[in-house]
Amino acid sequence: IAPRLEKSSHGVRVRKRVLRTTGLGESALDQKIAPIYTRYANPVTTVLASPGEVEIHLTATADTAAAAEKLLDELAEQLEDAVHPAVFSHAGESLEEVVGRGLTVKRYTIATAESCTGGLVAKRLTDVAGSSEYFVSGVVSYSNEAKTALLGVPADLIAAHGAVSAQVAEAMARGAKERLGATIGVGITGVAGPGGGTETKPVGLVFIGLADDVGVEAKQFNLFGSRQEIRQRASQVALDWVRRRYLI
Repeated sequence: IAPRLEKSSHGVRVRKRVLRTTGLGESALDQKIAPIYTRYANPVTTVLASPGEVEIHLTATADTAAAAEKLLDELAEQLEDAVHPAVFSHAGESLEEVVGRGLTVKRYTIATAESCTGGLVAKRLTDVAGSSEYFVSGVVSYSNEAKTALLGVPADLIAAHGAVSAQVAEAMARGAKERLGATIGVGITGVAGPGGGTETKPVGLVFIGLADDVGVEAKQFNLFGSRQEIRQRASQVALDWVRRRYLI
């Protein structure tokens, strides 16, 4: 059927590209890129949101495939510059694939200590073929006792700050790095809901810690959605922080 399709296309070639982004909401991202893409009738730009990601779809038409790709290159480069470093893929890769490739190239290894995400970060990393090159191990330390026994988080630290705290996220990350023997340790603790939230620690509050040979740091994130959406967004934030901090 190729000759028939060729005849009906009248020589027009269509090429598409998808820029996958994370770390910016749909409206915030569109505010940054709309002044750029609205100047172009070709390629056509569409912005599509999904939990934890926003995709920028570009469609170009031209007389030849090479000409269409050139149009995509010109616009894509400007859009990437406008929202850097939010774009993590322009070839369809998932965030875990991008992180895995970066870890492999830099010869880093990673270990995870997860509470509210229940091992989701470890699952996403190990979904990628070849992840044994960089993923060492993961611990799901749901109870306070497990955090202490498996990761060495001091019980008095948990008592003083609560299990959902920056201090505990840091201690979990440090425990993952040191006890599991990785270059990078990731610690995640939070309130995934739908119950368990308080006025000071509401549902969606998540602390993520990163530990390396230099030191340890934790950040606070206030996420939204159902229990599954909060867990998914927390795993996305954790992977993206690893990408931005170590792999760009």
